[in-house]
Order: sequence, then structure tokens, then C-alpha cells
Amino acid sequence: MLLCSIGIVHAQQTVTIKGVIKGDGEPLLGASVLVVGTNNGTVSDFDGNYQLTAVSGQKISITYLGFVGKVITMPENNTTLNIVLEKDATQLDEVVVVGYGSQKKKEVTGAVVNIDSEVISKTPTSDVGSALQGQIAGVDVQTSGGSPGSPANIQIRGLGSISPNALGPLYVVDGVPYQGNPNIAPEQIQSIDVLKDGASAAIYGTRASNGVILITTKKGEEGKMKVSFSTYTGIQNITSGTPLMNTTQQLYENQKASEAKGIDSPILRFNSQGLDNNSDFVGDVQNNNAVMSNYNLNVSGGTKYLTLSLNTNYFTQDGVLINSGFNRLSNRITGEYKKGKFKAFATIGFRQDNKETEPWGLYEYAIAQGPYQASLSSLESRGDNAVQIPVQNAIQYSYLSQLLQNENKTKTTATNIAVNLEYEILKGLKYKINLGSNNSNYVNTFYKPQYIVYDLTGNINPGASRPNAFLNENYNWQERQTVENILNYSRSFGKNNFNLLGVISYEKYDYKQVGVGVMYSADANSALQTLGSGSESIAPSSTNNTSTLTGKLVRFQYNYDSKYLFSASVRRDGSSKFSPKNRYGTFPAVSLGWNIDKEDFMSNIKSISGLKLRASWAEVGNQNIGNYAFTPTIETGVNYVFNTGASEELNNGFIQRRYVDPNIKWETTISKNIGLDLGMFKNRLNVNLDLYENDKKDMLLQERLTPSSGTYQPRADGVYDVRVTNAGSMSNKGVELGVQYRDETNYGLKYTLNGTFTKNVNTVTDLNGVDRGYANGRPVLSRGTNVDYTTYLAEGYRAGSFFLVQHDGIIKTQDQLTAYQAIDNSAQLGDMMYKDVNGDNKIDDNDRVYSGSGQAKFNVGFNINLDYRNFDFTAQTYFSYGAKVYNGSKLYAYQAGRHLDLYNMWTPQNPTSDVPTDRQNAFANSIRARSDYFLEDGTYFRIRNLTLGYTVPKTKERAKIEKARVYLTAVNPFTFTKYKGYNPDIGGDGIFTRGVDVGNYPFTRQFMLGLQLDF
Repeated sequence: MLLCSIGIVHAQQTVTIKGVIKGDGEPLLGASVLVVGTNNGTVSDFDGNYQLTAVSGQKISITYLGFVGKVITMPENNTTLNIVLEKDATQLDEVVVVGYGSQKKKEVTGAVVNIDSEVISKTPTSDVGSALQGQIAGVDVQTSGGSPGSPANIQIRGLGSISPNALGPLYVVDGVPYQGNPNIAPEQIQSIDVLKDGASAAIYGTRASNGVILITTKKGEEGKMKVSFSTYTGIQNITSGTPLMNTTQQLYENQKASEAKGIDSPILRFNSQGLDNNSDFVGDVQNNNAVMSNYNLNVSGGTKYLTLSLNTNYFTQDGVLINSGFNRLSNRITGEYKKGKFKAFATIGFRQDNKETEPWGLYEYAIAQGPYQASLSSLESRGDNAVQIPVQNAIQYSYLSQLLQNENKTKTTATNIAVNLEYEILKGLKYKINLGSNNSNYVNTFYKPQYIVYDLTGNINPGASRPNAFLNENYNWQERQTVENILNYSRSFGKNNFNLLGVISYEKYDYKQVGVGVMYSADANSALQTLGSGSESIAPSSTNNTSTLTGKLVRFQYNYDSKYLFSASVRRDGSSKFSPKNRYGTFPAVSLGWNIDKEDFMSNIKSISGLKLRASWAEVGNQNIGNYAFTPTIETGVNYVFNTGASEELNNGFIQRRYVDPNIKWETTISKNIGLDLGMFKNRLNVNLDLYENDKKDMLLQERLTPSSGTYQPRADGVYDVRVTNAGSMSNKGVELGVQYRDETNYGLKYTLNGTFTKNVNTVTDLNGVDRGYANGRPVLSRGTNVDYTTYLAEGYRAGSFFLVQHDGIIKTQDQLTAYQAIDNSAQLGDMMYKDVNGDNKIDDNDRVYSGSGQAKFNVGFNINLDYRNFDFTAQTYFSYGAKVYNGSKLYAYQAGRHLDLYNMWTPQNPTSDVPTDRQNAFANSIRARSDYFLEDGTYFRIRNLTLGYTVPKTKERAKIEKARVYLTAVNPFTFTKYKGYNPDIGGDGIFTRGVDVGNYPFTRQFMLGLQLDF
């Protein structure tokens, strides 16, 4: 025993090692030397010296950013041990995708940003756009609608156009362009490369004015098979809403509003049980604590020549509004074969979505209901399709109760195939063919059942009832085929390196839509919900569209010793969306780069590890308009009566209903960019700065025609009374800053700090002679065209800016009333006053003034990632400053006499109030949408994501489990804002309804529990 004890003491004696740590021939300052599994460690000094005392036999880890780490065993005796680390090529020679190829990051001359799968997976979401918010400077991500399955709006470097249908970037997945958002499961994405400047995006010509997002899906790797499974499940909480009055407050408010009209409140006369109710109709249509879940399985592996990857993902999300939800099953298999001079790649994706959409205007109809009425759950059934509504206004009540019976479901099936075949003909000369096919089809089923309403006396209320059931089915088929022939030649002569690329491409897009419907008679068995069981058909609709695009591209890239960089390209596109004489457009681009850090005069500046100056100029295009906009078309829908008297016959009519401009052509953007990339302290600190200016000319503008053109039709604003023409110009100027710092302490704490700053100034510079026009942005849905517009296009201002009449307080005294009646002779005490800006003694659209924009003045993202031993922590934050939000829900609640503010409205008994008196008129001057009274500050700071994870240490018992990690995530747990509506992040259509809150889908915070397993 004594001899064993001596041996143990000898084996575990404490020893000291010291020496110098070098890398790339230079001493490394701040290299981490750590005893594995302990807090015992140190860092090297300025000359690379280190000293560490530990127990012999322990493992020592030496790491330094940008170099491959080493692990050594502590010797048995004190010793001097010098350590040399090798460069980590995977970090120093990082490769980014630039379209039709890839480049080393240090050789890129354009504004290109790469985001890998680790960053994308931090935010649990079905939409990859949501995961990008705040991650990339210059990429603005806004909430579009908020309902489950709704993709976020993504705008790169401001507004790419003035058409809401032409704002999004071009998506390219595994080399194949998509028609809109590809809706790929984030778990299937390996990396995303964003081409922000025109020179980078110009290789895609006509579609590149809004930037390009290149998505690379996951591939298999050579080696043993790997199986990964991950899942998370969580709940969603509604965090905001519109404050409404309870029954007591509502009765008081209604009494005062009635007294102002010289009558008594009729509420209790028609609702004898009113005092017994305190119904919450908004709460009744909500599904708080709704569940969402995600399951992902990935199997990958391969041999020396062949690799495969199979991914299956299922995502499901219940909506926080009843009758809404989304689920998606997504499968993707990817294979790659390499042998000799031949390489083949193929990927096949299949996706099926099921989306249930909440009833239209649901929130507004819920807000309108008085709390003194019987709740939805208390309604008495009078048969399968009948109900008794015991309230004063059964028609208004049934607007809501009917909606809840409707079903609006959409099923989408999509397949996409990409095949790349490549062969090296000669040394450096490769031929490649890209083949792509994207197909999707969906069917939307909208069913409205029969709904019979009985009043308190037992009689049918025909105005509140729906005597017939309706079924509408809309079918949509889309198919996009792509063929690209690519010739690529790369050679090096000494320090001269060049690449020549030639591309010939052809794309065809087919779209077909058919809509059919039937009406069921009152006694039909509408539960069948089939078109064949209808008693009367509804006129069908259909659309067939085909568009084609051809392109030719030449690109030349050159660098001298990776020091002086040059790239130039020319693309010529032809599109069937324009007439033959204007069909083709040419889009040149040139960019330069200078790696200053490789100059001899920089060799003594050890703190700078990378310094590159970039500059670019390019022309890019936009063709996002409807098909056949250049040629007159004959349309159906206008029938005609022939003959007279008893022999009259109704015949199908065809007529030209629109005017066109046959000379329309490309919308062009001239893009200029200058950038600086700086790496310091062995690339611990990285800074990217870009200044840009994008000038748009010949914008594809929907010109409004005068009534005398004969194209105006009721309830068809913007349909027939517009024509597409090239007119006007717009500019986007901005600055983008991205900063990253990453390091490791001597205690083993690894940390990464990321920050982004984006400022974009958008200005409409010309509208073809119109100073201010193209009104839009109605903030209320259910009141139709009776609601004022709020947003406009105007020269010298941001597109879609608010132009509103300025409120000037409440009429509180007789003197104020007398003075204001010179402007509005119908005004009363308690009404809102407005400023007569032009002094013509009336308030109209000429008194509207610029009141702000839904576009933020600047955005900031800041993210923290920490790793310590087996724990990891992530925090993502986002700050948006300067946007304005029009609170349409507040406006509607005022118009309906339901907002809590009205409890404190102006009355003779409350003469100091700044809340206008409720006139019980939804269109009273005090509460019209043109008023800036409902415009609020949309600045907000949001904690986007908080994640705490723990990786279970690997043991012999679990040798086959490579990784087991559990984590807790809170998505959007805190939002700090002065805005009093649902969500200050209102993307809308990106222009006219950006910042217009029309009772958007409730914003939620989410709490998740997740598990990740690697085998």
C-alpha cells in the first residue's frame, strides 16, 4: 500500500511548463492555455510567452482565433515547451457564394454577406426571413401580417420599387431562381449569401434591383453516417391589444354621448339583461397560449465519391386567433458525385403546407360589440344552422358570429428539383449545365355555411341571417423551368489569377388559376361541402399566364497576388413582359478591391490582420409587372342584352376595359457602393462599412387615369383606372456598419459580439409632374371606401409617407367654438379642431402635411453569443428608430365608441379632457382617418431571442451519441415602445401600408423547450 501511494503521488505531482506560442512565424498575443475541464489557465503575453502550473498527466488545450488548436499532455517534470499553431484555412480562406460560383472572402469586391446555419437556427421560426432580422446591415426585415405561416417582408437597401408586388429580393436556391419566397424550412439551409450592391447582383440582370439572396441547402459529407434529430415545443402569449371599456364604463359613456345628442341612452331598453353581462368579445376570438412545435431529422454521410443528405422537417403552429393555424411537412434529399473531371449534384425538395386563415376583419368586428351583450358562448342554438341572438343590433352582432362559422383553408404542394452537371474539358476550363424545375399548386377552400338568426320574439331576422350556404374553390398552378449553360475558365500565371465566366440561360414561368363556386339552397345538406351538391353555380373565373426570360452573361474576375482585385460583368436580358422593341436590356457592372494589408508598408502594423477597400458601380433592372401590360386585352365580365321586349336575351360580353402604354421598358437602378473591410487583432475584431447610393429611373409606375377616360368602376379602385408606364425616379442613400468581436478568456469562456447599424434615406425625386398623389393606406378594413387614405407618393419625401390633417386640440370653450365655426359651421363643443394650413377657411386634402413615414430612420441589431464548458447562451436584440405607425385599431375603436379613452371624453362635466366627444357616428370629423391624432411613434427596442443551452457531457455509456443538447428559448420576450397598438413592427405591403396598423394579427412572445441529438 505504501509503495502504491508513493506511485500515485509521483504520478500526480504538480509541475510547471513555460515557453513561447507562435503562429505564422510571429508570437501570438492572447493565446489561451487551459487545463481541460477546469478553470486553471492563462494567456500569452505580447511576446507570446506563457507559464502554467498543473498536475502531470492532465490535458492542456492551446487555442487562438484563426489557428488550429492543439491539445497536449502535462509532462511529469518542469519543462520549457514552445508551441507552434498552424493557420486555420477554414477561417482565413472563408468562401462565399457570389452567384454562378464562389470566391474567397478576401477576394470579394462587392457587398456580400454570409450567414451560416448556426445563426439561422438561433430563432425558432417557420420563416427564414424572421431569423435574419438584425443579423445583416442593410437587410430590413418587417412583419408582414403575423398570422401563422406568413413570411416576413425583406427589403435590401431600401425600397426597390414603388409597386408593392416588386419589393422583395430574388431568391436563388442551389443555383435555381425562384418565383418569390421559396419557403424552405430553415433547418434545411446550410448558408445564406446576400448580394447587396448592384455589382454583385447585376449577374442576375433584370431581377436584381432588390438584391439577391442565395440559399445553399445542406449536403452530405464524406465519412461515417451521421444522424441528427432536433425538436422544440412552446407556447405563444399575446402581449398587447386595444384597451376597451367594460360594461359599467360603456353604459356611462353611451349615456353621455346620448345626452350630447339630446336623447337618452337606448342600451338597457333593448338589452334588459345588459347589467348582467360583461362580455369580452376580443378575448373570445383569441387563443392565448397557442402551441407551436417543430421536428427535424437529418441523415447524411458518404464515400470518397458520393455523398448523400436526407432531411425531413415538420412544423406546426396554432394561431392565437381562432380559426387560424399553419403546418408544413418539408422533405429534401441531396446527392453529390465527384470523380476525376466530372461532378454531379442533384437535390429534390417536396413541401406540403396547410394554412387556415382567420376571418377577414375579425378584430374589428370583435371590437365593435358592446360588453353588455350576451357573450358568444351563451348563444342558444335553434337547430344545426340557426341561433338566437338576444341583443339590440343583431345585424352587427352577426357580422362577428357569422364569421366564426366560416372556413378558409389553403393546401399548397410544391416540388423543386435542381441538377448541376459539370465536366472539366481542359485544365481550368469547365462546362456546367444547371437544370431547375419549381412547381407548386394550391387549392383554397372558402366555405360559408347557412346561418339563420332568430330574435328575442322568435322571428327570423333576415338582415342578420345568411339563408344560403356558399362554397368557393380556387385552384392555382405554377411551374418554372430553368436551363443555364455555363462555361468557366480559371488560370493563374505567377501572381496573376483570373476567371472568365460565360452564361446563357432560359427561364419559362407558367401560371394558371381557376375559381369555381356554388350556392346551396336553404334545405340542402351543405355539410357535404362539394361543388356537385350545390343548387346554383357561381360564375367561374380563370387566368392563364406565360412569361419567358432569356439571359446572356459575361463576367471577368482578376486579382494580382490577392492584393489588387477587379471584376466586371455584362448581362443582357430579354423578357416577354415588354413589347418586342423594348424587350431587351443590358446591365453592366464593375467593381474594384484593394487588400491594403498585403502591402509592404503594412507589415509592421501587427494589430491589423486584414484591410480591404472596395468600390463598385452597376446598372440593374426590374421587370416585376403583370404579363401583357404592354398590349390591349379583351376581357369577359361585361354581359349585354340583345333584342327587346319578351325576346330579350342576356349574352356573354367581351370588351377592352383598360388602357396600356405599348412603350414600357425596364425599370433601371444605377447602384454605387464604396466599402471598407477591417480585421484587427488576428481577426478578433472585424468591421465592415459600406456607403451606397441607388438611383432609380424609368420607374414602372401605375399611372392613375382621369375619370374622363371611362375606366372608372365602382369598388374597383386601382384595377381598370390605371396603366403601367415608365415615369418618375427615386433614390436610396445609406450607410451600413457591421462589427464583430470574438475571443476566448483564459478561463475558457468563448464569446462573440455582433452589431449592425443601418440607415437608409429613401426619396421620391420625380412623379412625372405629380407633386403628391397615388393615395393609399386605409387604416380600417371593414368600412370600405368610406375611410380616408393616409399614405401618398410625393416628390421630395419617402415613398408611402403619411400626409395627414393636423389636429389642434378640443373645442372646450364657447370662444373657441365661435372661432372654429368659421372653418366648420357644424362643429360643436367637444369636437376636434384641425389646422387650416392653407388659410382657405375649410379643412380638406389641401391641408394635409407631411407627418412622417413608416420607414425607420435607422435600425440597430446587437447579438451576444457565449460558450462556457457545456453551457451556451445567446441574446439577440433589435432597435428601430424613427418610424411612425398609424393606429388603425384605435381609430376603429373610437369610431365604434368602444375605446377606453372615451370613458374620459370631453363633456360639460369633464371640460378639460383632450379626448373628443363620441358623436355616435363612425365618420364624424373628429375621428376621420385623415387626422394625425391616431399617428404614433413606432420606435421600439426588442429583445428578439434569449436562449440558454446545456450540452450533456459525452460518456462511454453514450458513446454513439455525439451530442445531446437541451435548451430554453424565449422569442420576443420583451418589447419597449411608446406605441399603444398591437405591434410597432408593421411591414404591410412594404410601401403604402407600411406603418399602417389595420388591426394586424396579434404580436406574440414565445417560450420554447428544445432538444438536439447527434448520432
